[in-house]
Amino acid sequence: MTKTGIEAHELTYKYSADFGVHNIDLHLHKGMITAVRGASGAGKSTLLALLGLILHPTSGKLALDGDETRDMSPNERDSFRRDNIGIILQDLALLPFLNAWENVSSAFGPRLGKNREKAQNMLSEVGLGDRCETPAGNLSGGERQRVAVARAQVKGSSLVLADEPTGSLDPDNGEAVMRLLRRLADNDTSVLIATHSAEVASSCDAEIRLDQGNIVASPQQDLSEQEEN
Repeated sequence: MTKTGIEAHELTYKYSADFGVHNIDLHLHKGMITAVRGASGAGKSTLLALLGLILHPTSGKLALDGDETRDMSPNERDSFRRDNIGIILQDLALLPFLNAWENVSSAFGPRLGKNREKAQNMLSEVGLGDRCETPAGNLSGGERQRVAVARAQVKGSSLVLADEPTGSLDPDNGEAVMRLLRRLADNDTSVLIATHSAEVASSCDAEIRLDQGNIVASPQQDLSEQEEN
């Protein structure tokens, strides 16, 4: 059976002075991790913001699991993002005045205590069961990154977007985060990682390269075989 995943066709976002990204065509398959690489200013963050429904495209189409997003109202986009998309920002966006489980629970909305058990279970799965009550500001860089990954996966997201998820980590913690992202993909999620690292990209299933807002190289794998499985 074909797994729909995320499909973009001629996706374009233009800033006031110039293009952010231009005529992007891509298909992010479920169960796969795709890397997007490019120099600073190439459009990686803009692409992630478009796929995460943070930016509204100037033109083009974007469908997530068959749901066309272009005509959604701002409230519908916010609701869809909350329910279906996990985002791991480069600065993690953890709230330092909340502890680990409260940061994870915040993915569900403002009623943190309602989802405390779910959040604590997710932290246990990423090896932080004994750090649930620790304020985010007292966690190490690797621990904070794992909290961010747990927060992204707590909803069973269809799409997870990660902006340089290993950029500030030592090799051991970087490998641990990649294992967590692989587990997300194995749970039928489409994962897209923006990275400067050739090593991280080589561990992904496919790679896209951006230059001045344009795709200049696409995944090399023959994905048609995977669709048939």
